[in-house]
Amino acid sequence: MTNIASYAVPAILASVGLLFLISKKDLFDEFVQGAKEGLETLLKILPTLIALIVAVSMFRASGGLEILTDLLSPVFALFNIPKEVIGFIIMRPVSGSGSTAMLNDLFKEYGPDSTAGKIASVIMGSSDTVFYIFAVYFGAANVKKTGFALTAALLTQLFCAFCATMIIRYIFM
Repeated sequence: MTNIASYAVPAILASVGLLFLISKKDLFDEFVQGAKEGLETLLKILPTLIALIVAVSMFRASGGLEILTDLLSPVFALFNIPKEVIGFIIMRPVSGSGSTAMLNDLFKEYGPDSTAGKIASVIMGSSDTVFYIFAVYFGAANVKKTGFALTAALLTQLFCAFCATMIIRYIFM
């Protein structure tokens, strides 16, 4: 099995090269055209990404995340979601690197085998950064009306947090 895995990538690259030779297209021109389109997409989404990164950094640095966590903790308590995880749940749809840093902080403070560490780990593995995805993909596709999709995505994130809590608290504890 190890031999198959070590030859898989070179075999795939050789197959793609062979297909380009058979199709008689100019491989270099196709590559340059793809790189050009990639850079154009980057230029379209870069301002949105910069604004998102700055907003997340300002929100965390200003203490807004802690205030929001304190405000929402009674609501999350109704679903048995620990207060330690609320900040992470808020940050996860916004920033992948921010939520990774918060997961690391949870691990340092409570341990990876703690209830909060396990719940945050399940959420991290089963959810994604909604606002980043919306900024990149909807921005690249020039989609302006994202209300229903955003609502569905955020409700899915909350459902993911609820399910993670139930799984960890009632099945694995």
